[in-house]
Amino acid sequence: MKNSRTPALFISFIILAALAGSTSVLATKSSRLMLFQHGTPEVPGGHAFAIMNPFRDRRPEEVAEQLIAELRTGRCAEILRDFHSDDFRICPVMRDGGTARLIWRQDGSATRVLVYDLPKRKSRLWITSSGDEVGFVVSHVSLIR
Repeated sequence: MKNSRTPALFISFIILAALAGSTSVLATKSSRLMLFQHGTPEVPGGHAFAIMNPFRDRRPEEVAEQLIAELRTGRCAEILRDFHSDDFRICPVMRDGGTARLIWRQDGSATRVLVYDLPKRKSRLWITSSGDEVGFVVSHVSLIR
């Protein structure tokens, strides 16, 4: 006796594969960083999210994630002084750990603003970087709670 669900599963798989393929093709042709965005990153705990273009330049994000790892160490205050930041709330929030998830990105002509959600502390970490001859360099870090 044949399973009557097999053709329906096969057709569902074909439709899903076609949707995934067309989404990939559209993403490669798009120069947009965020394919879809909802909400605003200014409100910690608010509903802000974006579907990022998987083919974007991720170098600014790599630099920001390296900074996040360094802010979680005992050198946090020293690092903040290098950025001329007097917001020392950042150190206890970052030391607490938890996930830091990229929820927003805005690219200007010379700067990149990345917003990371820190759900454990109901905060948002804003990292601004700019491009120079060696790549991207972080120029400012701030926290919104």
